[in-house]
Amino acid sequence: MLFISLLVLAGSVWTSRWARQEAAKAQAVSLAAELPLSQLAEDAASVAKEMGAGSFRQEVKIRGTIACDSPLVAELSHTPCVSYRFSVTRDYEEVLWEVGPRGSSHQRLQRKSEVVASNQADVAFWLDDGTARILVHPEHAKIEWIKTHASFQQAPGPGLNVGSLVMNWGPRGGGTIGYRYEEFSLPVGQEVTVVAEAGDAGGQLALRAPEDEGAPFLVSPDSLRGVTKGAQLLPSVLRGVSIGLAAVAVLIFLLGVLR
Repeated sequence: MLFISLLVLAGSVWTSRWARQEAAKAQAVSLAAELPLSQLAEDAASVAKEMGAGSFRQEVKIRGTIACDSPLVAELSHTPCVSYRFSVTRDYEEVLWEVGPRGSSHQRLQRKSEVVASNQADVAFWLDDGTARILVHPEHAKIEWIKTHASFQQAPGPGLNVGSLVMNWGPRGGGTIGYRYEEFSLPVGQEVTVVAEAGDAGGQLALRAPEDEGAPFLVSPDSLRGVTKGAQLLPSVLRGVSIGLAAVAVLIFLLGVLR
C-alpha cells in the first residue's frame, strides 16, 4: 500500500510541475501584445533606427488571414494550404486462441489498428490583418489544423484466391477490415491567430519560434479571446488532477495504516 501511495503521490507532484509550466505559457499568451501589423512594423523600424537591424524582439498575438505565394497541396483533399498532416490507418482483426479452465480452446477475434502511412509538411506563409502583412515561419509551432478529409475504405472481398489456396481476412478469419484516411490542414485564406515572437533578425520582420524554448508559439483558427481562454484551461485541469491524485495517495496510505 505504501509503495502504491508513493507512486500516486509522485504522479501528483509531476502533474503539479506540468501545471506550473503550462500556467507560465498561459500567462505569456495573455500578456502577448495585440496590435495591428502596421503598428508592429513602425515599432520595429523605430527600434532598428535607434539600435540597428536585428535588435527588435516582441511577443505578439496577431489575428489575420493566411496568404501564400507557393502553397502546398494537401495529399488527400488537394486543398491549397500552408501546413497539413495526414495518416492512413489499417483496421484489422487478429485471431486469438484462448484455453478455458477445462483445457478446451476457443477462438476470439481482437480488433486492432496500425498506421501504415503518414506525412506532414509546412511552408512559410504571409499573415495579413488588413493593415499590413508579415511573414510567418511555422517551424516548431504548435499548429491547430482543420480537418479537411476523413474517409473509410472497406477491404476488397472476403478473401483472396491464389491457385487452390484460399486466404481469408474477413470478420470470421481475422485480417484487414479496411483503411481509415484522415487529413488536417491550414488552408490558404483561413483566418488564424498566431502567438509568436516578432523579430527582424536577418533584416526582415517576421513571426517565428521564440528564442526562449518555454515561450508559446501557436497557430490556431481560434479567435484571439478563444486562444487566451484555451491556454488557461489546461493548467486548471492539471491542477485539479494533481489535487485529486494527492487525495488518492493520502487515502491509500490511510487504508494501509488501518489494515
